[in-house]
Amino acid sequence: MCINSAALEELVFAVPTGELWKLLTYKEKGLIKANSDVLNRIVQHGLFRKRSELEEDPSFKQIIPYAVISNKESFYLFTRTSGQTEKRLHNKLHLGAGGHMNPGSSKEPGEQYLINELKREFFEEVKLLNGCLIEDIEFIGFINDDSISVGRVHIGLLYDIHVSNKNVVINETDKMSANWIDKTDLVEYYEEMETWTKIAVDYYIK
Repeated sequence: MCINSAALEELVFAVPTGELWKLLTYKEKGLIKANSDVLNRIVQHGLFRKRSELEEDPSFKQIIPYAVISNKESFYLFTRTSGQTEKRLHNKLHLGAGGHMNPGSSKEPGEQYLINELKREFFEEVKLLNGCLIEDIEFIGFINDDSISVGRVHIGLLYDIHVSNKNVVINETDKMSANWIDKTDLVEYYEEMETWTKIAVDYYIK
């Protein structure tokens, strides 16, 4: 197993795969469009289980908020390092801030729970300085990739977090680094990107 024991013991949010595909149009690999009503229904079908029970069980999909960070025509591109928990993703480039969702302290229902967990993960990974503010959080769709092992047990909620300036810095510098890249230059990094970021670029950013 590639993931440390502490991470495996955490409770994470997941949905039975069969229920998920009753709510969404199945696509083996790509971006699946949906709306707030679908998000609310998915939260209703969700449950919390130990990550150790889910990492190799494709009968459940762990729901992962995955937010690109944008400022006008630029995007914040992360590089994962060997300090990352998930060894399958070491040294990959990615645009997504986010991660597993845990039981929240807030009682907000439906999509608001997803937004709260997205913000929690966002601020664990980055901090905003010098007047940088979140201007908008836009839901784009679901990222799915059943062609790889890690993808068969996860599905991404693609959001675009629009920030007011580029004063964004990494919190966990032992796990990743990042730089702003203009939209037109992302193609230069495409081959080193992890699969979900490639899907975000192909179906949303291009």
